[in-house]
Amino acid sequence: MQESDRAYFAHLQSTEVDLNRWRIRAQRIEPPERGSELQLDDAGFAEHPISEMARISLISAGEHLRLAWTAIKVGQLYPIAHFTTLRSALLAASQAVYILGPEDSEVRRGRGLAVVAESYKRSCQFHKDTLKYPGLTETERQAIKTQIAWLTERLDQARQAGADNSLNITNHVIPYASKLVYVRDETLELGVNLLWRKLSGDAHSLTWAMAQRTVFLPAKTGQILSEGSSRGDLEEVAQPFEASYQLLKRGWSLYDQRCEAPE
Repeated sequence: MQESDRAYFAHLQSTEVDLNRWRIRAQRIEPPERGSELQLDDAGFAEHPISEMARISLISAGEHLRLAWTAIKVGQLYPIAHFTTLRSALLAASQAVYILGPEDSEVRRGRGLAVVAESYKRSCQFHKDTLKYPGLTETERQAIKTQIAWLTERLDQARQAGADNSLNITNHVIPYASKLVYVRDETLELGVNLLWRKLSGDAHSLTWAMAQRTVFLPAKTGQILSEGSSRGDLEEVAQPFEASYQLLKRGWSLYDQRCEAPE
């Protein structure tokens, strides 16, 4: 391992204590204290608490970071898969910060309920597609339709309770979270937004993102294309890892702040 890689490895290793602490936290339910900001936010739609949606986002981000770190510890660096994993961590951590960050309770509720509504919407789409499955009995078909009706009702209720009209990850969620965490450094703030777009290239199996991490040989005479190689690079992995970790750290801090009852 080169000296620069050892430095990146040591830095990533320093996050292990927090990652393990958050893993342990995920094993118990942590409802907001009575009278806390999140407890009051939850009261607007008790059927699906905003606090739990934010907590699941935090847990998801931690899991994806641990998965990425587990591979690094055993010497496995992936030129594509590491970045798809870290994209999920970045999304989940940003979503939690997006929900929990605003001081205005109405804004928090609108954002939290937008995420809740998105969950019902996507589940409804899934169940509608299951009706296409061959060989369903009439009983099974009716059970699915009943579930779709229930999901549709819940979706309408979440919207009526004040859910924002849309949940735009690229234009709203990531920019908000990156600005909140890196408010004193515009370069890092922009870097998180660019990382999100680059990681999207990996997640959608588009070549442009990996090409930026590829070393190309000169094209052979008479050929248009050249050969290239892309190996796992610890410096490249460390960037989205660190961004996701910092966002997740702020997310847990905000969760504790919003769950604490006033003195």
